[in-house]
Amino acid sequence: MVKDMASQLNVPIVDNRFTFPEEVADGYSMYLNLPNGLQVHIFDIKFNQDWRYARHKNETEFYTLRFDELVIPDSMIITIDDEKIRETNTSRNIAYLTSSLFDWSYMGTKGSHCKGVHILFDKEFLRKYLDLSKVEDVLTTYISLRVENFTIMPLDSKFKRWMDSIYETEPSNHMYMTIITNRIMLLGERFFTLIYEKMKNPAFRVPLSQEDIDRVMRVEHILTKDIFQPAPSIQQLAKMVAISESKLKKDFKVMYGAPIYEYYQRTRMQAAQDKLLTGRFSVKEVAMELGYSNLSNFTIAFKKEFGILPSQLLATL
Repeated sequence: MVKDMASQLNVPIVDNRFTFPEEVADGYSMYLNLPNGLQVHIFDIKFNQDWRYARHKNETEFYTLRFDELVIPDSMIITIDDEKIRETNTSRNIAYLTSSLFDWSYMGTKGSHCKGVHILFDKEFLRKYLDLSKVEDVLTTYISLRVENFTIMPLDSKFKRWMDSIYETEPSNHMYMTIITNRIMLLGERFFTLIYEKMKNPAFRVPLSQEDIDRVMRVEHILTKDIFQPAPSIQQLAKMVAISESKLKKDFKVMYGAPIYEYYQRTRMQAAQDKLLTGRFSVKEVAMELGYSNLSNFTIAFKKEFGILPSQLLATL
């Protein structure tokens, strides 16, 4: 696919990667064949003209697990077979699964910014590498829903951290393939585990409206865009997205699997862990940046999240 795109654009592929011509887009597209047999498509593209990207159905059955971060200044149409979703003036951070048995396409306008990690695999890979006893049920049920559950898996802070690690790791790093393989496996395993758990939940087939989903994703973005600043109150968040406090709390938990402030606190602790793992910050510095005036309160919160004291984490570096 990447080779075909490069050929159409008349640009060379260097180290499995090509850069878009400036008149078409700013950014790159690349592929990797991982040691475990997975194929991965990684891209970061801001389009300088209207565009359409399509994949036609194929009788050879395989799946693509898509982790996409989309900024849509005008409009975008996502098509799966004959079903369509139109997105306008929004951002969308989502994980979803498509099958080669269906036609699939994106059509967007100039200025759209698309970052993504797409993982190609077949059923045998899931059975071999993921501890899922109901692979067939998960795939059959999920794919049959298609557009109905298109936004079933929003990208939470944990998904985003793993994706950022993929984008930020330089190919010159001698651990490059090991890091990428690890993050890809983490993304896939968590996606399918969460989907399997949701499918066992009777509320799984009680979808939120597209408007509800947009509101909750905006709230998640507000909460996590600067995790080192105090979070708005639930009352403030509800006013920002024009929804009642009770509905916001209910819908947020449905989408992200945790109450608003529990999710916010987990994200803060993950950010703290990331800073400590760099080895450049002391426990006190990280605690102060997160707004903790009492170091022991930070220590307690960190241990509750990770089962280890922050000082013990530093000692392992």
